[in-house]
Amino acid sequence: MTYNNQNRGIVKLIILIVVALLVLSYFGISIRALVNNPVTQDNISYTASTTVTVWDTYLKKPATYLWNQIFLALIWEPAINNLKNLRDNQPTTIQQDAPTVPAPKPIPL
Repeated sequence: MTYNNQNRGIVKLIILIVVALLVLSYFGISIRALVNNPVTQDNISYTASTTVTVWDTYLKKPATYLWNQIFLALIWEPAINNLKNLRDNQPTTIQQDAPTVPAPKPIPL
């Protein structure tokens, strides 16, 4: 009998959320009051705006370069092309670019 690990992960997450809600309720903490608190909303707003600023200023260009020029061009597209070649019974780039080994010369007796 096999089990799907993904479904067990979802069940664990649901149980964890329920336990967290029960713990918060036990200590008398209201999630609604926390979310509606002006200090909480100000903190969330500040964090969101700072995250967007850091992304736009420092991280967007390198991340976009890494995604387009490194991952897509050097990893994803060659992998997809090799998989298509395997599907079509064509040689992959690994097979095409592999060095050939010369046949050994017979040893004279």
